[in-house]
Amino acid sequence: MTEHPTTDDDLLSRAAAQLVTVFEQFGAEHQALAAEAEKITATARRGTVNRMAECIAQAASTLSHAVNLLATVRGLRGLGIDRQISTDANGRDYSPLKALGHPSQTLFEAAELLEAVAGVLGKAYTPTRKYPGLARARCPQQVGTALASLRTALELVCADLAGDDEEAAAEFTPALEFLSELADRVCRTVPAQGAAPTADEVATGIRADPDIARAAAAALETTTA
Repeated sequence: MTEHPTTDDDLLSRAAAQLVTVFEQFGAEHQALAAEAEKITATARRGTVNRMAECIAQAASTLSHAVNLLATVRGLRGLGIDRQISTDANGRDYSPLKALGHPSQTLFEAAELLEAVAGVLGKAYTPTRKYPGLARARCPQQVGTALASLRTALELVCADLAGDDEEAAAEFTPALEFLSELADRVCRTVPAQGAAPTADEVATGIRADPDIARAAAAALETTTA
């Protein structure tokens, strides 16, 4: 039976705490997307925002399963269960019966779920050809915290997993890099240089504040005079 140091439990506890933070932060973004979708009249645009909200909900559901798997790993280790198999009448290993829990395999499955969460979040914020400006966080602070915490959790799980299988842990390096890139892209609080607003975004801004239209007309008169 494999002996696991207490530091493994510490890694899992910290990872679970980070995932709780991720789950909590998802709420504000899902709420904002749902509210935005209700106000949109353009069918295609509303469909894009609804899809984003659905991705956040799917990510939250997958995250819940990952937390349950971490709890399973912690429980198996605490109970000293690690792939024990039956014995025959002479006390020798008897393999035809299924072995008991496999903490390392379960931990790998948890890492795969976290990788899947990253993928779903990436799908949520993939720019569409018609509405590329929608691919941004509505609540950048909360989404930024969620992505950073998800990355930290995956790092902790990989650090634990590396104790048994460094090669398996290395499989999740692309997901870690992707989470950093995603945060940089979707949590900007100012537009990227040269990124122009869409026609719908301009129209929405004018309807919200007619002074914008008057100021734009005045500026155009000045530049053409």
